Amino acid sequence: MTDEPDSGTIAGEPVPVLERALSYLATTSSISEAGYFSAELPSHLMAPFTRAIMRIEAELLLHDADKVTAEAGEPRTHSQRRHDAFLALLMRIDEQATP
Repeated sequence: MTDEPDSGTIAGEPVPVLERALSYLATTSSISEAGYFSAELPSHLMAPFTRAIMRIEAELLLHDADKVTAEAGEPRTHSQRRHDAFLALLMRIDEQATP
């Protein structure tokens, strides 16, 4: 799924809803200074945010499928792909917000 410029959606979900979901993100850091994101989203935000991440993750999975080899296996793990989908979603939201 590709996002149409000026469509007002990212991965099929309304940009304002995704932006609102981001307002619930909190960051914490550990003793090792690793950063963590967490959020407790209300269901009316959680569902569209999760769908957007899953759709972007599906795009990445299709891309990764072309890179699978017998020697190397998959290019990234499920966790890595989910992380990359989250970051891709953040970048797409930022691109939509920046004219």
